[in-house]
Amino acid sequence: MTINLSPTNRCWVCFGVFAVLFLLFISSGCGGKSGLASPQIYGNRLEQPAMSTADSTAQETKTGKTKAQSVSTESSSHVFDSTEIAKEVQYGKAEDTAENVVVAAIDSQLLDNSATNKRTDWKFYGGGIDIDDSASAVDDEIWRQLDLAEEYHAMGVIANREGSWEEGQYYFEEALRILAALDIVSDSLETPESAKYTIVLDNLIADYRMTLRSLGHLDKDVSASAVIERFGDIGEGISDDTMLVYGQQEHKITYDLPIVMNDRVKKSIIYYQTVARDAFTKFLVRSKRYKSMMLEIINQYGLPHDLVYLSMVESGYNSRAYSWARASGLWQFISSTGRMYGLNRSWWWDERRDPVKSTHAACRFLKDLYEQFGCWELAMAAYNGGPGRVQRAIKKQKTIDFWKMRLRRQTMDYVPLIMAATIIAKEPAKYGFSNIDYEDEILWDEIEIDKCLELSVVAKTVGCSTSELRDLNPELLRKYTPPDQKKYKLKIPRGTKSKLLAAYESLPSPKETSWVRHKIRRGETVSTIAARYGVSQYAILEANNLSRRTTIYAGKELIVPVPLDRESRPSGKKRKYKAKDSIYSVRSGDTMWDIARAFGTTVNALRRINYIERGSRIYVGQRLKIPADSKYFAVNNKNVITPASNRNNKVETGKDYTSTGSSSSKTHKVRRGDTLWDIARKYGTTTSYIRRLNSMGRSSRIYPGQVLVVSGDSGGPGYVIHKVKRGETLERIARKYRTTISMIIKDNGIHNPDRLQVGEKLKIYRN
Repeated sequence: MTINLSPTNRCWVCFGVFAVLFLLFISSGCGGKSGLASPQIYGNRLEQPAMSTADSTAQETKTGKTKAQSVSTESSSHVFDSTEIAKEVQYGKAEDTAENVVVAAIDSQLLDNSATNKRTDWKFYGGGIDIDDSASAVDDEIWRQLDLAEEYHAMGVIANREGSWEEGQYYFEEALRILAALDIVSDSLETPESAKYTIVLDNLIADYRMTLRSLGHLDKDVSASAVIERFGDIGEGISDDTMLVYGQQEHKITYDLPIVMNDRVKKSIIYYQTVARDAFTKFLVRSKRYKSMMLEIINQYGLPHDLVYLSMVESGYNSRAYSWARASGLWQFISSTGRMYGLNRSWWWDERRDPVKSTHAACRFLKDLYEQFGCWELAMAAYNGGPGRVQRAIKKQKTIDFWKMRLRRQTMDYVPLIMAATIIAKEPAKYGFSNIDYEDEILWDEIEIDKCLELSVVAKTVGCSTSELRDLNPELLRKYTPPDQKKYKLKIPRGTKSKLLAAYESLPSPKETSWVRHKIRRGETVSTIAARYGVSQYAILEANNLSRRTTIYAGKELIVPVPLDRESRPSGKKRKYKAKDSIYSVRSGDTMWDIARAFGTTVNALRRINYIERGSRIYVGQRLKIPADSKYFAVNNKNVITPASNRNNKVETGKDYTSTGSSSSKTHKVRRGDTLWDIARKYGTTTSYIRRLNSMGRSSRIYPGQVLVVSGDSGGPGYVIHKVKRGETLERIARKYRTTISMIIKDNGIHNPDRLQVGEKLKIYRN
């Protein structure tokens, strides 16, 4: 039925609709504090990589549902008066443009008030901030390490832009190592941690691929997965007639895998002899660590002994190896496949890294694959690419001949690389790998323990180092044996079992300094417990083997991982904020909002000067630079200011590093584990500034014991002497020292730039 309205009636209908909407808007804003659902301990506004419109819409819908479902149960200690703005932010309903206008207006008002020394309406300002800004600083290793991985990734990107591919490789490998140690289950985006992990890893891999495509040589410490990936980029360009063979065969070599010497295998051998030479040498050096143990287990399953070299290609015989596919251990199991073959993981341990258990699992998996496909080439291909993919290729391509099949590039490279590794490992000198200094076989005794022990205490008892004990037990992810296992088999150095047994009864279980046992009270959720202790929800879920959907019950206990260096519960004392040399170190319980308010600046200004993106969390121990124009930032050492709007918080500021004008130099002695990025952050400067002060190129490495000038005038001659190496050009040298070719020519009186002499010394003046 159609209803026709006159123009006058249509106007009244429109007016009525508008009036109803206006009344609803007014009523929704009158709830005061009670009208605002408590913000979650985590902001879910993680930065996402670029995606299509459809994907973006689906992601927003999913995120919106997650927030709506969880908002009724999450809680936090921060509540704001500006209900509508906070609701818009929390539910993700406000458009970014509108939000930016609001925040910009608030920032402008704050700065104007600061300039005129007027009291700022902090309550209004608080209502407009992001949920992430009001969330307490995360005080566990997960977020610290995620942020550190992002920093290494950022440094790798900078190195890529400047063409310093070796340096970029170093930074990317460090980031991958950090992510592998976390090993967050990221099959879904159920938690902020898993979402962040996935984003960081995906972005990292994309940039690392660019580095690998540009590298001419792989470093010895490169991951095994990078070795496979690099071969995919250059394999087709290798000529199979350049394989080098040294000397004659001294004895007959036998294989129990179907090894062939075709063009693809020859190219793989040449690749190991050239581009991946250093990395493969490192694999050979480690090849005797677990070989006897592996062969014994392989023999139990009646499998070919040469399968031991599959582990060489997968992990380089590194029990802590990681891959871009989130695989781990000597045999590189992903979490799901590992669980299928009995390899479990928790907050405390990951059995994929257990040498013995993972070898048993690999043998069962390989045996199943061989029974399914009937030949070892396809079984090994399925180990890499998955049995389903190989089965579909057989059905589609109507062949079971691996050498004729078209599979994913990495899988097609994988089998020839295993054959090449087997051939070289059996006769290393023949293929140019002579004088290998093999590491000794790792031997151990096992002792079954029924209580939690600290590894450092055990190491001291048996007379070895803590690092040696951790190497024997790579499956342990913490510095303790699992507190939730009564019959844990701990590996100790061979011949020390009697020492540990004699002292076992007197060994104390560690006090709950790295975790606390929390008794759940009525009404508590994992989120509220996490907020109370200042840790992430993910840490609690992992420590207790819980999923996000698990219901917790009052009266039960949860293990809450907390750092060793702080109290397990936040104190109610008045908080003082102190900035030394314009740098503030984040403490447990801090929020971006609190820090900005304490120093009389804005959250936006704090983010900008510290390069913190919206949605990113701060973590305990993070060093934040305070903007020099902050209202309560002292210009001398004596000022101690208590803002009128923040009488419970005191601000103490140290000398402003940016305003000293001192020409005296400050130095830093490099310690093991230091990076230029870490050092620059410590002293509130940049890596490029430190490089300039120390006449370092982009590819220069630092080493323990090195003394670096980190501020002021280094007092040097103003230039560095560069000795020309074979193959170097003026363009490459200029890029290394961030100068120009014309400056080098002018400063050194070079007449023919195309004829540099090897060994020639050039003066490179500092910029």
